[in-house]
Amino acid sequence: MTESEFECQEKIRRLAVKIVKHYRGRGPDNVKVRLENSPVITVEIKGILSNLSEILMEEGAEKLVAEYWKILKSHLEKEYMSELKEALGGAFTYTWRILNLSPADRRIVVQLNTSV
Repeated sequence: MTESEFECQEKIRRLAVKIVKHYRGRGPDNVKVRLENSPVITVEIKGILSNLSEILMEEGAEKLVAEYWKILKSHLEKEYMSELKEALGGAFTYTWRILNLSPADRRIVVQLNTSV
């Protein structure tokens, strides 16, 4: 990995931590950033839900948490899109999904595509 790739990876990791801290009140448990030899950057974040969301999930209110995330996603995009664009050096698209709903292994995967 080149120095510039490492710097990009660290910028994205620090920004992911900052975003999670914004809505969760504390940082995530773990953030992994993978730069493949393509325009796709994969960010895997473990420890993403707030305490309230964790309680709601334990009580079976997954639909309520999903609705909450729709609102939160829009808010986070407004707050951090320009900062992320700057970290990536330009325009991008992204997709995200929750990989596992069990509390012990719940994580979100965000894929950033910089070939826009």
